[in-house]
Amino acid sequence: MVNLVLVSHSEKLATGLKELLAEMAPDTPVLLAAGLEDGSIGTDATRIEETLNTLDDDGVVLTDIGSATMNTELALELYSGERTIRFIDAPLVEGAFLAAVLSGQSKSVDEIEDGLKKEFSK
Repeated sequence: MVNLVLVSHSEKLATGLKELLAEMAPDTPVLLAAGLEDGSIGTDATRIEETLNTLDDDGVVLTDIGSATMNTELALELYSGERTIRFIDAPLVEGAFLAAVLSGQSKSVDEIEDGLKKEFSK
């Protein structure tokens, strides 16, 4: 099942979104790379890469704003694992909801990417 990775400046935001997704798509694995190690607001490419290295299947990454996207792109460049991982530029909450539901329906990473692009590339 495709893993969903939420990259956010705020650990609280990502944790709350993960809780919401668990209600809608309880079987979809949702991993967080949110906030900095000391709990403050921010993102860190190393923490994102560490999260990517824990995926047990292919993954889709969604980000909140600005540097979260930049750090995700850097983490993806550093990633040397064998999983197919796609960053998709979509609204975090709505995109995560759709991605989690599609993953829960056993869609592939390509199908999830297509679904998100169709929904949010208008």
